[in-house]
Amino acid sequence: MKNIKHHAIIVTCNDKEALILVRNEIIRLYKSNMEAKNAQQLVSPIIDSLINKYCSFFIAPDGSKEGYDASDDNDRVRKKITDFLNTLIESDGSNSVKFVEVYYGTDESLAGIENNN
Repeated sequence: MKNIKHHAIIVTCNDKEALILVRNEIIRLYKSNMEAKNAQQLVSPIIDSLINKYCSFFIAPDGSKEGYDASDDNDRVRKKITDFLNTLIESDGSNSVKFVEVYYGTDESLAGIENNN
């Protein structure tokens, strides 16, 4: 029997206009790379922080068990997303768009960080 391993990504930036562009690109990646035609619904709206002009959005887990088509498709898209987020490096080497990919909910291990910048 295959296990569920939830993966989620949180993306944060202090430039809302930049984050809108990032979110739009991630939605495009879902639309063009997932067999499930409604996969972009996993991408939340942008939420403003209470102070300091930060804003964030969330990419929800797909809900599929590991090894099934939906899970494998989403694994590939998450890789494209994290590769894309890591390309947003500015001329001074910094990246104002921060992300963390977490996993949780598996019987085999505790929650943890899969990827981050």
